[in-house]
Amino acid sequence: MSGALNALRAAVAEQLRQAGLNAVTAMEGAPAGRWRGAVAAVSLSKMVCASGGFQDYLGVRADPETGRERELYGREAELTLAIDVFAPRDGGERACQQAAETAAETLVCQGAAGLPVLELETGRTEFLEREGLYRLPVSCRCGAWLTARTDGGGGTFTDFEVRGRMR
Repeated sequence: MSGALNALRAAVAEQLRQAGLNAVTAMEGAPAGRWRGAVAAVSLSKMVCASGGFQDYLGVRADPETGRERELYGREAELTLAIDVFAPRDGGERACQQAAETAAETLVCQGAAGLPVLELETGRTEFLEREGLYRLPVSCRCGAWLTARTDGGGGTFTDFEVRGRMR
């Protein structure tokens, strides 16, 4: 596997960092409590796929490195990102709300790492007593294509990618 979905999570976290938020991918394992301010943890919570073409065949594309034509396969997908915003006790509920607003504005205006945002929803802020953190969930549903190219020989799939919605 190429890790295309992990790369998407990392790209969204980087995009949020560029917008001024502390952001990590949810699987990094770094406890949110180490941050002095709010932090957004990005994960993939849902993926729904539909056929992209005849037997998922989309056509041929020239390989950018070799120029050789390779078959392209893919599926239309809707990916739902879960962005959990955490803030320390002393930052309060307001810190969660401000960070969630920044994340929402960034994603709606720029897309999620280039993917168009179809729906964005924020939940309610809660206090996690055990962790001593406030948490505000944000759900971001995006349109995408999951594509793969064949190796040109034996039909093995390579180069898995998550791409924006094709028009």
